[in-house]
Amino acid sequence: MIAALLAVGAGARAQEPVADFYRGKTIAIVVGLPPGGSFDLYARLIGAHLGKHIPGRPNIVMQNMPGAGSLQQANHVYAIAPQDGTIIGAPSSNVPFQPLLNASGVKYDSRRFHWLPTPADSPHTLFVWHTSPVKRVEDMRSRETPIGALAPGSTPTLMVGLYNEVFKTRMRAVLGYAGLPDVMLAIERGEAEGYASMPFDTLRHTYKHHMEANRIRVLVQSGEVRLAALPDTPGAYELVGDQDDRALLTLGMASSKMTFPYMMGPGVPVERVEAVRRAFMATLADPDFLAEAARREISVRPVSSDQVTRFIARAFATPTPVVERLKAVYDNANK
Repeated sequence: MIAALLAVGAGARAQEPVADFYRGKTIAIVVGLPPGGSFDLYARLIGAHLGKHIPGRPNIVMQNMPGAGSLQQANHVYAIAPQDGTIIGAPSSNVPFQPLLNASGVKYDSRRFHWLPTPADSPHTLFVWHTSPVKRVEDMRSRETPIGALAPGSTPTLMVGLYNEVFKTRMRAVLGYAGLPDVMLAIERGEAEGYASMPFDTLRHTYKHHMEANRIRVLVQSGEVRLAALPDTPGAYELVGDQDDRALLTLGMASSKMTFPYMMGPGVPVERVEAVRRAFMATLADPDFLAEAARREISVRPVSSDQVTRFIARAFATPTPVVERLKAVYDNANK
């Protein structure tokens, strides 16, 4: 009992400098995408509950910093923003793996970020609008199909190239949209016929009205096992038999393991990082947070910071031939 009390006391004392620092401070969650999308929605929901779980109970504010597929935000968090624990990055899911592609504009090392827990993993879906003549993946092998995308280097753009490579399809990435809401408007206007990397939870919740009205036709899901909600939609691995293609898929779809990533800069003191990591996990288990997530029909399946860090380390340990092939896919997708 004495040992336990001493341990509790030591833990409390370890939190005192963190609480002293954060007391009266403001933490900004910087979202690398425009307002209105699923990344922004998750960040705002987390931000509404996170402060009470951080020692010192700092205020939490939101900032949106879209640009270059979240690279602008990632570069900012890595080297420009204060490295004191008052900035949390919420980038798009391509950011952790972007340096593997040697993409122009990358000015950070993913392995040096302090990765935080992510609120949910979510298989990505490839879908087309109901007016498209495409009924299944095979139909896109014989016709060019315009697919909405964001900036060069973004996950939606890469997925178009990746699927073209392994499925032998002829999708064409329509680049330049600022975020998912803009892409969906473009699809409704007929500028594009679909999207290649919609997290299923986003599709099911944010665009539930389209799903219920059968305006969205899901062609592929990225998970290794078919979702119960999509029993008739094939998984990407089901459509690929070649082992080299399957290895390419595994690397290219790594972002779906941590769909909504969060990070702090590499120079943030470790004790503050650990305090925020604990606060994230506490928030994701907070009854008030979960109740609000349920009301908004937002899925919560936490992925720990240790798991996130392992996913990234595993991706960067991928054999060179697979990485080089993905780089070529990336380059072709952005031509």
